[in-house]
Amino acid sequence: MFYGGLNLKRNKMITLDLASFPVRRARFGTDTRYQNGELIVGHDAVRALILQDARIKDVRLELVHPGDSARVIRVLDAIEPLTKVQGPSCTFPGFNGPPRTCGSGRTHRLEGLTVMQVTDFPYPASGVQAFEEGIVEMSGPGAEYSSASDRVNLLLVFTPGMVSNNVEYDDAVRRASLRVADLLAQATREMTPPRLETFNLNQETPGLPRIVWIHQVRSQGPMIQTFLYGHEMTGCVPTVLHPNEMLDGALVGGNYKIGTRTPTFRHTWHPSLAALYQRHGKDINFAGVIIARGHHENEFLKERSAQIAAKLAVMLRADGALCTYEATGNTHIDFMLIVQALEQARIPTGAVVHEYGGPEGKDISLVDFVPEAVALTSSGGIDRRVTLPAVEKLIGGTNLAHRGEEAQGELNLPLQELYAVTVEMNMRGYRAQEY
Repeated sequence: MFYGGLNLKRNKMITLDLASFPVRRARFGTDTRYQNGELIVGHDAVRALILQDARIKDVRLELVHPGDSARVIRVLDAIEPLTKVQGPSCTFPGFNGPPRTCGSGRTHRLEGLTVMQVTDFPYPASGVQAFEEGIVEMSGPGAEYSSASDRVNLLLVFTPGMVSNNVEYDDAVRRASLRVADLLAQATREMTPPRLETFNLNQETPGLPRIVWIHQVRSQGPMIQTFLYGHEMTGCVPTVLHPNEMLDGALVGGNYKIGTRTPTFRHTWHPSLAALYQRHGKDINFAGVIIARGHHENEFLKERSAQIAAKLAVMLRADGALCTYEATGNTHIDFMLIVQALEQARIPTGAVVHEYGGPEGKDISLVDFVPEAVALTSSGGIDRRVTLPAVEKLIGGTNLAHRGEEAQGELNLPLQELYAVTVEMNMRGYRAQEY
């Protein structure tokens, strides 16, 4: 039996030591260094690293902290700094180095900090490729739902340079941000971490159920995609990964559709991944990760993907499955077909969904449903509305990209317009209440 290209008998070799350095404050300085929970960011070195790429004309660096009266708009991806200290690959392989299998050796992370991309695209876009706002509120009621609001954020506010289209510019921004993430984490290379954890799947406990996590991501084309080992996943069929590959950045986000996106820092430290690893060997055996693409173009491709995902779960000898997904609408159909295929393969499946239901929760809340979905957990309704008070500082523009509304004053919006709200409500334990 093979596991993501590796013989299962060799799986015991896949061990990752993850060193976490918590960041509670950050400020700019002449060089990058970490000390006692504070990150000093070498301002000029970061700018110089970014501006090596002529596709970026300029970049302004900003810092925001939890509780600041600040609102960030035009946010693309957010990345937790990682660097490989020991091992045969690198972090974010395919971007920061060759696409060699990651997930082993030793990785350092700056826990509680993200490198956040903020920019306008240089060319007009409409339809499915049009950018949709994802607002980060650093304080007030919106901070409860905004992803990264509880973290220190280094904002890279980019100005486009010499590019011929939006796709080329998007590539430049992604690569520059991942290089910065690695540079910042390198400040800890020679340091003893406050916390060091070892991750592997070695210690299976006989008699406990084997649980597989199926992580469905969105990959629909430019501006709505996810990258696996440096390549977009539009044509990808479900694929098995060792969970350590996720921790090392094998999956990078490039989906900019409103609040139902998953930023890279939530791929590298997803709430489901963390929970399953924490329970491994105690009340479950974590059998592995299956990455599936959502939003296939037709019923044939959706069914094909669902059947392959279920087959892989059977090959991993799964006794149960946990399913999560990114985005909604069309991609919700892909998700329900996976749940259906797993149940039909006699693998009991728990699935986490977000609901619509209208501002008052009175409307139909799920886009699609199958009778086999008998264990659904809701992380709440994302079209409930929230009033955001005016803020002292607005970063990223003056008006909301998708509606033109002035952005610094009071706003009344559905939750789904906040940055990565679906995965954040999952992370923070939100639950729906019966109406």
